[in-house]
Amino acid sequence: MSLFKVENGTFYRGSKKIFEHLDFEVNAGETLAILGCNGAGKTTLIQCCMGLLSWKNGDSYLQDKPVRTIQHKDLFSKIAYIPQAKNLNIALKVIDMVLLGCNTSIHFTPKKEHKYRAEHTLDSIGISHLKDKTCDSLSGGELQMVIFARALVNNPLLVILDEPESNLDFKNQHKVLITLEKLKDDGKGIIINTHYPQNAKRLADKILILHKESKHILGDKSLVNKKQLGKSFDVEYSFFDYLADLN
Repeated sequence: MSLFKVENGTFYRGSKKIFEHLDFEVNAGETLAILGCNGAGKTTLIQCCMGLLSWKNGDSYLQDKPVRTIQHKDLFSKIAYIPQAKNLNIALKVIDMVLLGCNTSIHFTPKKEHKYRAEHTLDSIGISHLKDKTCDSLSGGELQMVIFARALVNNPLLVILDEPESNLDFKNQHKVLITLEKLKDDGKGIIINTHYPQNAKRLADKILILHKESKHILGDKSLVNKKQLGKSFDVEYSFFDYLADLN
């Protein structure tokens, strides 16, 4: 039984075809990295995968069950979704924001076990010092890390991230990468949208590159090379010379 898969995934926005005939699978302990130009449909694909948008054709499956048939409470107890961070003009404490990630298992008020889990998650990604701050006082990078913690607190089977490195300095990017590597070692499935090919090459077992005009290419991390990236992003190969470990 696969952890997550998409079969014949096709999506239109109005009459415009965004992607079609997508097929991929992510098993426990595997990472799929999605690359592509702005407007190629990376965020749209994630939203289709999770049932937030409806496929025109095809389906996505969690443990062989169509995602569209799974109740939201059950779905989000198994999938953690980490969207692109937006400024939250809300005076909610960080610890309380992370506790919201437990809402599939909290019936009335949080118990000690939930608070312990939230504090442990903050500590595990190195931001326990933020727990009593309010979300509206955080920088964009700090907020991104808090959203990351909120998604992980419920011990999901699958972690889906939409450009998690956005707004993060190198130190916090490093924290995110290390955490994702630990999650992978713990048998979690990971799907990540990223604009950083070096991070994709470090993390991923499978690479999906979305092109405009609904085309795509799927393969292993050998796809992350200067020739392929230059072709996919329509830039000179030499643009990627700064990535020293690429051939």
